Formats: sequence, C-alpha cells, structure tokens
Amino acid sequence: MYGVSKITSQPDVMLVTFPAAEYSARSAANHLDAFAQNGVVVDMICQSAPRGTRFDLSFTTCGDAFAAVMQVITKLAPDKRQAPLISRGYSKLNLFGEEMVTSCGVAARALSALADENIEVALITTSDLDISLLVREENEDVALSALHKAFCVD
Repeated sequence: MYGVSKITSQPDVMLVTFPAAEYSARSAANHLDAFAQNGVVVDMICQSAPRGTRFDLSFTTCGDAFAAVMQVITKLAPDKRQAPLISRGYSKLNLFGEEMVTSCGVAARALSALADENIEVALITTSDLDISLLVREENEDVALSALHKAFCVD
C-alpha cells in the first residue's frame, strides 16, 4: 500500500503551457480566469517559481475542450511568439491515499515505477491526499500496471 489506497486514470487529457509568461501578482489569476469565463475546466495547475519577470504556467483540461481553449488563446496571446504550447493525447493517473499525509517517498516510488518502464511524466501535481501524474495516453496501461504493482493496490 505504501500510503496509496486507490489508483485511477482519465484518458483524453490536453496539456496547456504558457512558457515564460510575464509574471505579476495577477498573472496566473488572469490566465485561469480567461479560461473559466469560456467554460474551460482546468485541472493539474502548475506554476514555476518566477525567474525575474517570467514564469511558466501549465494546466490540463479534457481533450474535447480544444476549440474553447483555442478561442481563449487568441485573446490571451494575440502575438504568436507568446502563444502557449498545447498538446493532446495524455492520460492523468491519480494516486490517492489518506495515509499519504504521513508517508515518506510516495512520489519517489511512483516516479521510479514509471521510470523503470521508460514512461516519462509530463506534469506532476500533488496535495496531501493525492498525486496526479500526466503520461502519454499510449503508456496508460503499462503505467497503471507499474503503479498497481509498486503500491500493491488491486
């Protein structure tokens, strides 16, 4: 178990990344609000530490939100040089466990299990009770099997 009691997956996930976006106290809020106003549900929000006046902002959404995402992007980044990176074909793997709060090495065990299968993780987000890992959709079955084995979860 190692702190994990449940492992689930969600296919058809899209990754949106704004590399080197201009950083301010309102940057992330403004970006995410623009998507919310267009009905795009965002998940796995990840922000890098600021590098001077720049930062990276990534999030996921369902693959069928592509048209809505593109509408927002034309408003947020009319200059194509600042356009975000968009890619589809991911699966979100979620590890859940109430014991994660007091367990050491859960993320390391998960990443090691995936690395042992040569599966790259495009994005990782965590909370006290769960870890979400974004992997290529074609690797979903092997990744799930590796995680189930690593955490002894049926």
